[in-house]
Order: sequence, then structure tokens, then C-alpha cells
Amino acid sequence: MKTLGLILRNLGRNWLRTTLTAMAVVVLLAIYATVDTVTSTIQEMVQSNTSQTQLIVRERWVVPSEFPRRYVHKISQVEGVRDWTTWNFFAGYLGGTTTQVRGMATRMDNLREMTAGLEDLDPALVEAMRREKTGVLAGPIVLDRIGREVGQTFSVESITHPGKTLQLKVVGVIDSELWAQTIIFREDYYQQALGAEDAVNIMLLEAGDIDNAQRVAQQVEKMFENSEAELQVETESAGASRISSRLTTTMNIVSLVASVLLLDMVLILSNSIGITVRERRKEMAIFKVLGYQPMHIFSMVVGEATLIGAVSGALGAGLAWSFSQLNASGALPFRIDMLAQFPVSQDYLLQGFFLGAVIGLLSSALPAWNAQKVRVADVFAAQST
Repeated sequence: MKTLGLILRNLGRNWLRTTLTAMAVVVLLAIYATVDTVTSTIQEMVQSNTSQTQLIVRERWVVPSEFPRRYVHKISQVEGVRDWTTWNFFAGYLGGTTTQVRGMATRMDNLREMTAGLEDLDPALVEAMRREKTGVLAGPIVLDRIGREVGQTFSVESITHPGKTLQLKVVGVIDSELWAQTIIFREDYYQQALGAEDAVNIMLLEAGDIDNAQRVAQQVEKMFENSEAELQVETESAGASRISSRLTTTMNIVSLVASVLLLDMVLILSNSIGITVRERRKEMAIFKVLGYQPMHIFSMVVGEATLIGAVSGALGAGLAWSFSQLNASGALPFRIDMLAQFPVSQDYLLQGFFLGAVIGLLSSALPAWNAQKVRVADVFAAQST
């Protein structure tokens, strides 16, 4: 209790330095929570919902992938292909605005079976799509961005097919993080409205087991060797590993930057606390004269820094979480769509508290050790000269 009283009194006395230190930790932890959320979410998305029996067929040399639609029938007839679908990517602007809308046109017959993240989609929504040719299933984020609800219509002016416009009607909401910012609509309407009957972007194949998937992949690639559009076929898991390996360097750099920021904060705070301790040498000497032991002084310095760090860390993480929630809900006067894909979890509030406390503890260890060794005679001798 004696040490706690010292901590609270000194925090009040040094409020300006305390405030500046706290603000630095708040900003750091807000940045850390956001960066860590982005990196961990990307890695999880890349590694999740992958299969070793589902194959991805794409054009080998063209990005974005596009190959002749006549390939589809030939590929679907390959022995070992148990099911298949096609993906056609679309991007455009909400009619009369600069709001971008991204989507995918695909088959409805096996939407739930062949689309990762839609395994639990309500069959009634698939049936609604079959009945409504212009129907779309939309993620909640894209619905919020375009200001539409189930049953409402909207038009999208195509970027990928200039001069073409889609007239669409929302028939359901997709309850999946993977598709939160995307619309899914019927392939036959996509072909008709955009005049895109001759090509597809990607084809997905279900092969049943790993060995069969390897045989199918080799056969499909061999079928179209030296053709106008050569194909690359790989499993979803292999594709995820390839993407993950490309992201690894970027993710490592981002993580390294976050770690360097934490280390810099420890050094900066340690220097700041050290300056404070030197300025308060007379105060430390008076404490010793009044009967305070070196351990009391050590605990006081460490306690101040740890308390500031813990509270500031929780505030910083809370700031990141609050901004994330407001950004996702559209409550801010502006919106950062990219960050809306990476909502900061409430779990970071507790993490921020403990990480801030650790930063404060590490920063204050050396200054606190020096503070407890203050010699009363030396301090008052210097004052008298």
C-alpha cells in the first residue's frame, strides 16, 4: 500500500510526461493490433477452406486467367472428374456512382458443394436463385456499401466488359466471411448480359481422392499442351501453399516492422523513464531519508511504468477495435474498404493490456535499478554546492 500510494501520487505530479508516454503506447498498440489482425487473417484465409481433392484449372500464362469455354465440356468428360463448376469474375460500379462492386458468376446446380465457404448456405437461397435469373446472393459488407436490402434491385456498370450493364436483384445474404464483400450470380445471366459466352476464368473439379486428383490434373494439362491456351491444374491446397509462400516474405516484413516498433518503444520509454529518474534524484533521496527502502523505490518506478503501459495498451487496442467496428458499420464519414475485411477482435483489448504492461515493465527495469541506488549524501552534497 505504501508503494501504491507513491505510484499514484507521482503519476499525478508528473502528469504531462505521463500523458505523453501514454499517448505513445496508445498509438503503438493501436498500430500493432491492426497490423497483427491483417497478417493473421490473411494467413488464416489462405490456409483455410482448401482441399486436396478439388482441382483449380486456370490459364497457365495469362493473368487474370481466361480460357475458351469449349474446353469446359472436354474437361468435364475426363475420367475421374466427379463434379465441376466454373467461376467468372466481374467488377463494376453501382449505377451512377463510383462505388465498386465485385462479383462472381457460377453454376447454381452445385453451388453449395463446389464453393468453399458456402457449404452451409440455406438451400432455399439456392432455389431462389434458380427462380430469379437476375438474382444475386450478396455479402453483408457489399450490401451495406451499396445501400440495398433483400428484395431490392440495382444496376452495375461493368469494368471488365465496358459498355455493358447488369440489372440485379438481391435474393439473399451470404453468411460467410470469405464472401462478405462479394456478390454471386448466375452464369447464364452473366453470359447473356455481358456477351461472355466464349470464355471462362477458372474451372473447379472434384476428383474424390488425392491419387485420382493427381491423375486428373496430369491428364487435363496434357490434353491442352501446345494449344492456344495451355492450362495449369493444381489442388486447392497446392494453390493455397503457392499463394502463402508468396505472401510469406511480405507478412514477415510486416511482422518484423511491428516487432521493431515494439522494441523501439521499449528503448524510447526506457530513455524517458531514465531522464525522469535523474530529474527526481532529490525526491528519491528524500524518500530514503523518510525511511523508504530501495525496494520501495524500485517498485515505485516499475509500478508507474507498468501501470501506464497496461492502461495505455488497453486504450490503444480499444481504439483500434472501435475504429474497426465503426469503419465496418459505415458509421464514419469515410470508409476504408480494405480494413473492413480485417475487423479487429475484442480479444486484442486483453492482449493490449498485457502487452502494454510488459512494455512498461521492460522499459523501467534499468532506470528503476539505478533509482534504488541513489545515495542520499551525494544528492544533498550536490545541492549544497
